Amino acid sequence: MPQSPDMKAAETSSPASRKEALAFRPVRSKDVQEHPQPNGIIRLSYPTTMKPWFGKWAQKFGKWDGRPMVKQLELDEMGGLAWSLINGQNTVQQIIDAFIREYGLERKEAELSVTAFIKELGRRGIVGLR
Repeated sequence: MPQSPDMKAAETSSPASRKEALAFRPVRSKDVQEHPQPNGIIRLSYPTTMKPWFGKWAQKFGKWDGRPMVKQLELDEMGGLAWSLINGQNTVQQIIDAFIREYGLERKEAELSVTAFIKELGRRGIVGLR
């Protein structure tokens, strides 16, 4: 996902304080496709990059045709709630507050769960922060 100047600045400056981190607004990548399943699970499809050395090896042996590879991630009920709240408007803190209300979690537990989830989505290129 192309990074906004805000995202680039966050990468090059010192780590954000806890208060600053909770004020970030997660934003979905435009390349992610959402596929709701009949059982309530949400399946996300997203492109992934391949290491150049692996791509050359895979092409040499006919295992890859050069097209972008797509990975999938399935979200359960809690992941689906977080995903529905990741809209570029809600802050991380607002998503945490929604988890506390919806599931009766302790603040620390909700904060750890939501921030770990958003961090993992960011690592996969599914969301960014602004």
